[in-house]
Amino acid sequence: MSSRHVILGVTASIALHRGLDITSALRKMGDRVSVVMTPHATKLISPVTFQAMSLEVVYHDMWALAESMDHDHIRMAQTGDALLVAPATAGTIGKLAHGIADNILVTTALAFSGPCCFAPAMNWRMWKNPVVQKNCKILQDLGWHMIAPATGDLACGEQGPGRLADVCDIMDALKLATP
Repeated sequence: MSSRHVILGVTASIALHRGLDITSALRKMGDRVSVVMTPHATKLISPVTFQAMSLEVVYHDMWALAESMDHDHIRMAQTGDALLVAPATAGTIGKLAHGIADNILVTTALAFSGPCCFAPAMNWRMWKNPVVQKNCKILQDLGWHMIAPATGDLACGEQGPGRLADVCDIMDALKLATP
């Protein structure tokens, strides 16, 4: 059994529901899971759902922390053993690659100094866009471990690369990337 503290960043991808499976898999491995949601992700799934799965407070509103003078996202970044962003949208990948700290997930990631992984999930046209590919390369050059998307049926009804990797593949990649 593992006993890591994994910070799971989830974004507003249609694959967001699989973040619940990732949370469950991490907990079954004995990991503590702190979920950080982008504001847009909360439009698709309630933070309460992730809270029920993780048994931890879910962070999603940077300004709520500012009003309470609480800096849990900094403390979490200091105590986390690994950071996993899954699913990672093109928008969040771009923000992470360029340090655009406009939400709690990116600010937490910028304060985090341990191993970082990201699992892209998007339409195949977005995935193949040279800007997205460049941003993924920037993150990899910065030491982030990319968990490549799978090829298959996409939520839009098309087929191609861009599907969130299988949960077991994400767990395997996270094991390899973390001490």
